[in-house]
Amino acid sequence: MRKDDLLTFLINQTDFFDPHDVSEIFTARHLAQRFGLQRNTASHYLNQLVTQGVLIKINTRPVYFLHKASFEQQFFPLSRTEFASLDELLAENDGERVQQDHFSLLIGHEGSLKKPIEQLKTALFYPDGGLPLLITGDSGTGKSYLANLMHDYAIAQGLIDADAPFVTLNCAQYANNPELLAANLFGYVKGAFTGATSDKPGAFEAADGGILFLDEVHRLHAEGQEKLFTWLDRGEIYRLGETASGLRVAVRLIFATTEDIHSTFLTTFIRRIPIQVVLPDLESRSRKEKEALILQFFWRESKKVALALRISPRLLSVLTHYVFRGNVGELKNVVKYVVASAFARQGGGQPLHVTIHDLPEPVMAQLPALSEATTGQGEEIRLDENTILPWLLQTQNAGRVLIHDAQLSVLTLFEKYRTAPHSWDDIEQRIGHEIENLFDRLIFDNQDKTSSQMLMLVTSQVREEFYRLEKSYNIQYNGNGIYAIGHYLVHRSTSEPSRLNVEMCKQLDRFLEQKYPLLYLFCEEVLASLARRLDLRIQAMDRILLLLWLNKTGVQSSQLVTKAVILAHGYATASSIANVANRLLKQTVYESFDMPLDVTPEAIAQQVTQYVERNALASSLVILVDMGSLNDIHHYFSRQVTMPVVIINNVSTRMALYVGERILQGDYLETIAADIAADVPVEHKIIWPELNKPKAIITTCATGIGAASNLCSLLKASIPHELGIEVVAYEYDTLAENKLREPIFSRFDVLALVGTLDPGIPDVPWISLDTLISGQGKETLMTLFGALISPADVIQINERIVKNFSLRRVIESVTILDTSKVINQVEQFLTRYQHLTAMAVPNDRKVALYIHVSCLIERLIRQAAIHNYAGHRAQCQRQHLPALREAFSVIESSYSVQIPEAELFYIHDLLHLQTEFLQYDQEF
Repeated sequence: MRKDDLLTFLINQTDFFDPHDVSEIFTARHLAQRFGLQRNTASHYLNQLVTQGVLIKINTRPVYFLHKASFEQQFFPLSRTEFASLDELLAENDGERVQQDHFSLLIGHEGSLKKPIEQLKTALFYPDGGLPLLITGDSGTGKSYLANLMHDYAIAQGLIDADAPFVTLNCAQYANNPELLAANLFGYVKGAFTGATSDKPGAFEAADGGILFLDEVHRLHAEGQEKLFTWLDRGEIYRLGETASGLRVAVRLIFATTEDIHSTFLTTFIRRIPIQVVLPDLESRSRKEKEALILQFFWRESKKVALALRISPRLLSVLTHYVFRGNVGELKNVVKYVVASAFARQGGGQPLHVTIHDLPEPVMAQLPALSEATTGQGEEIRLDENTILPWLLQTQNAGRVLIHDAQLSVLTLFEKYRTAPHSWDDIEQRIGHEIENLFDRLIFDNQDKTSSQMLMLVTSQVREEFYRLEKSYNIQYNGNGIYAIGHYLVHRSTSEPSRLNVEMCKQLDRFLEQKYPLLYLFCEEVLASLARRLDLRIQAMDRILLLLWLNKTGVQSSQLVTKAVILAHGYATASSIANVANRLLKQTVYESFDMPLDVTPEAIAQQVTQYVERNALASSLVILVDMGSLNDIHHYFSRQVTMPVVIINNVSTRMALYVGERILQGDYLETIAADIAADVPVEHKIIWPELNKPKAIITTCATGIGAASNLCSLLKASIPHELGIEVVAYEYDTLAENKLREPIFSRFDVLALVGTLDPGIPDVPWISLDTLISGQGKETLMTLFGALISPADVIQINERIVKNFSLRRVIESVTILDTSKVINQVEQFLTRYQHLTAMAVPNDRKVALYIHVSCLIERLIRQAAIHNYAGHRAQCQRQHLPALREAFSVIESSYSVQIPEAELFYIHDLLHLQTEFLQYDQEF
């Protein structure tokens, strides 16, 4: 929808909003043209979003629209959505200056310049005035530019005052005159030398409270370097001719040189400078960084000449491959020359086309020597007054742009789920498609070979972590997904993207933690381990995308597993039994705890408690102990357990094998313990948790466990697994006889009993199958699940129950058709009919319709339709026929059949007249 596209565009672009240079892209006119809308239609959409609190409106001429959440994330919180002017908008900041990281604007701040920037910040933030530093690098690598940027950054961070000076002194001017250097650096007093008629401060005093930048410091002779020792050692200077006392100055000192420091400087000078920064030359930087620098310089020239530029792909390729001996400085001058040449050649026409014909002669002369890679591919690059520099540069990193756009799409879809009547299943499916498309493009569209080694490393580590944790979490994964996750972690930004709404990320993160607790913990542990191993900074969106991707690929298993440990005295008794049992069982079922003979029961209990905490998602715990431990340890942790625990004594290898086999079969621990006690003289103790029991629904039928199991399967297929509700089939006679004494009531928080005959369990709600399938089903489910989920989700469960119940009967009735497809077609018919008539069809009639219409479809295909209606065709029946026929159009078109009018009358009767009582119990 264009309205959604318009909103997504503003979300993306608001991050690049500059209040001092507002772009036209935020106007209704530009947005209408961009999305092919009428001007008044675009204005209507935009004003609607302002009213809803989604956009900000600035009532200037022209009117500007910004995305509110993105603006607040990038700048400061707002109290309203409409402002009379930009000044009024900025006044919302209460005069507080928004701190900016000036270094984040540098091309290469996450690449070749990452380490140098970290060193520069270290020098600035060091207490008591920072640390002196030496910047080395070839001419044109940006030493002076970085020194100036440090000054701006220090002011923005409040490290120095806003009016703090920045003083530059080029030491090359005083290379052969150390006395003149001393006079200019430190100042002098009256009479210090001939002509010194008055006191004069030097560069150090001029830079007091700010930064002193000494460029070309390698031009200082040894004597000149030694003159700096006093300040480097004590922070004091002496004016020339002054000997009485030193003058303390608070200066941050930056040196710069193009020479090798070890062959040029005194060792005593170098050791006094704790931070030495090396800037890479242009050829050492990646191709992407070089392209970004080229585009940045063209963008600046476009602003300077106030003309739109069209850059040929051939020119961009030539400049990218050419070796600039003068580094960034030479590249900048070449770009300036190219634009000037095109300007002169075209007479300043609009737009300005720049091509290889505008290159200076030295570059042109090298064209034949450049590789064939410089032939140029793709479309020309267009720069105009609406081009925003950060956007221009980000488009050059295709992988990062893909990831960022996918992250924004995920958050936008989640916002739709929160604010509009969308089902989570639908939103989750769309999110899954976005992530799948992202991973496909990262894998198949990526042609960058520079990160192949890192990709291999990351992928191997991801695979290793998944393999390590899959058994603990009972999770199976797809190997192809590992490769996709590796690509994502390699290409995503190392810093939190500022365009993402942090609060929305937190909300989605909390939502997923509650909805998929097992998978959430799995992702959290995987990413935490990868962060340690690969030195990654994990972001909230990493966990969100990983979880949603794994959930889409079907790795999640909601089945919690039983854990087991062996406790025994001796140096290796427990370890030996566990090792043999695990090898014979071909799975790691047991963990072992070898205990010294003098260990206290409390210490043993502490170890078990720690194990329980590490395996908090286990469904139950079996502890096999040797003699003497059983009656002691459970007293120390019985009140701390969060899962059922059984302790069995007299452990042996044979017992461990038997218990392990039963655990792998999925048997309950109380059944295992009872069976062992019946055959072997052992003691056992079962400890049930008093709080946080798992929730369960029990199904039972008077006709036997088989019918209860069928009903159990039906409910399991109908209740979303993320609710964490177990459905357990149980013998009716056992329940009726033992009541609440049955172990299942200790194991679970039983929400209800569902079946055909009430066993009479006190304080546990009973729901008959008749009630569930009849017209009262929705109300019954609302009572049962109303405190756990929304009414919309309750309705969805009700629809699933009816559909699954009907499917069982349809399978028995239909012989030649795909029953699943038939059920889905009938479901579409019912949904359409209820929408057309505003009628809520009760459950019992839905079941009848599922069965009747399924059989009707088969009759039509067999050409055995009913053409005569035996009843009376009343006028009220005919009033409903148009809606019925329209609702049936889906089925008619799908199976290429025509439904006779007589069949429609029978369906009308099923919907509106009294139907036969359905014998539900017989179905199970």
